[in-house]
Amino acid sequence: MIICVVVVLLKCITICLVINEALKKLTGLFFILHSTKMSEERFWNNLDRTEGENKCWVWKLSCNSEGYGNACFKGKRIKAHRLAFELFHKRKIIEGMFILHSCDNCKCCNPFHLREGTPKENMNDKVLRNRQPRGETSGRSKLTEVQVLEIRNKYAESNWTYTRLGTEYGVGQSTISYIINRKRWTHI
Repeated sequence: MIICVVVVLLKCITICLVINEALKKLTGLFFILHSTKMSEERFWNNLDRTEGENKCWVWKLSCNSEGYGNACFKGKRIKAHRLAFELFHKRKIIEGMFILHSCDNCKCCNPFHLREGTPKENMNDKVLRNRQPRGETSGRSKLTEVQVLEIRNKYAESNWTYTRLGTEYGVGQSTISYIINRKRWTHI
């Protein structure tokens, strides 16, 4: 009797697993079919353009962790601002090129705020517009701005050496040299 119950349970589990896999495939298929239906008109309708033609046209749907809009067009995922550029200019973005925002709003898809640029132009733009993480906001920093100012003051006011400062703050002599000579932490 127990063996029969176990066999029936195993068959039920197997059937449930098969049904579960089939549902996953159907759900994925539905997503693909649904996402391929996004037309150019539907894309433009997913932008908030109430502020006018010269203002940002903000993407209203999902965004990635960096704040850029996520779009799905003809079955392919693409950042919304890149899709806006391609649809407006009726061409693909040149391979290796970035789409730069003149408005600094990563959700903006207004084609008049977008332009193609090289990776170097993108980085220069980031630095010029003060969007490049610096100092303790960079994520790689071992020091705070307060500590950097302390290092500069200690070096200027007393007989602290690079070695002693490095030991005190847990960084190398070269880091101390860069700080004191203002080759690093130049913004403070």
